[in-house]
Amino acid sequence: MDRIAEPDALQREFSSLVPDIILASSSPNRKKLLEAGGTHVSVYVPEIDEERIGATPDDIVMSIARRKIEAYLASPAFDGSRLVVAADTLVLIGGQLLGKPGGDGEAAAMLSMLSGRTQTVLSAIGIKLPGRPYDVLIDRADVIFRQLSASDIAAYVATGECRGAAGAYRLQKTGYTLVERIDGDWTTVVGLPLRLMIDYIRKAI
Repeated sequence: MDRIAEPDALQREFSSLVPDIILASSSPNRKKLLEAGGTHVSVYVPEIDEERIGATPDDIVMSIARRKIEAYLASPAFDGSRLVVAADTLVLIGGQLLGKPGGDGEAAAMLSMLSGRTQTVLSAIGIKLPGRPYDVLIDRADVIFRQLSASDIAAYVATGECRGAAGAYRLQKTGYTLVERIDGDWTTVVGLPLRLMIDYIRKAI
């Protein structure tokens, strides 16, 4: 897969629609995704229990995104005049949900599981526009990994990019070298589905 050039057209389109946003997430990659297109980002880090609650994978990831935005809305930092988004991302493969690896060993095991297979990345957002109630939305993208050797996996784990990344890789860094193809929005794989947000905002305003 070719490296993604930033900012791409989707990031610039989002920035023209949303020049300023509150991001209720501790993810530096979501922040960089927005800033690369020109959006000014203010960060609020919600303190929540990220226990996986729900009957389906969609329910689980949407529940976590809901808890994040509700934590912001209930906080003293809440500013009703600005758009806010919270997000959560999980990877689904063979009926198993993968979150962030607990260490390098778990990261290597995740990458070995993903090698040569198709995974589904689930990214949910909690989004609130000024003067409107919040909504929780979800997007999916299929990611096909190339066949990885043990040395490929060891080399990638050594970069440190696995840490804090759902599925143990970061697409927008050197993780793109692990990927053969993406069916869907690449920003959904990064963890913040910009096309979904653009379409929602345009319908709401």
